[in-house]
Order: sequence, then C-alpha cells, then structure tokens
Amino acid sequence: MTTLSHQVLVVRVLTLWLQENRDAHSIAAELGIDEDEVCKIIEQSEGRRP
Repeated sequence: MTTLSHQVLVVRVLTLWLQENRDAHSIAAELGIDEDEVCKIIEQSEGRRP
C-alpha cells in the first residue's frame, strides 16, 4: 500500500471511529480490511503502540 493510500485509510478509519462512533468490526466490514488493522490504526492514533 502506498503512503498516500495508507494515509487516506487512516483518515477514513478515524472519521468513522470518532465522528460516527462506529465499532472496529463495522469499520473493518465497510472498508474491507482486517479488524486487527482497524484496531492498530486506532491505537496508534491514541499514542499506543501495539
């Protein structure tokens, strides 16, 4: 995945998480990515490293 496409994915995940109060499972299903990847993006945005 290119850096730009990954950045777009991160923005989309965080928008769904923070603004729409969606859970990791529904975000993963909508975006077609693994739920673990969603959790990793959220944790990193909160300053936690998995």
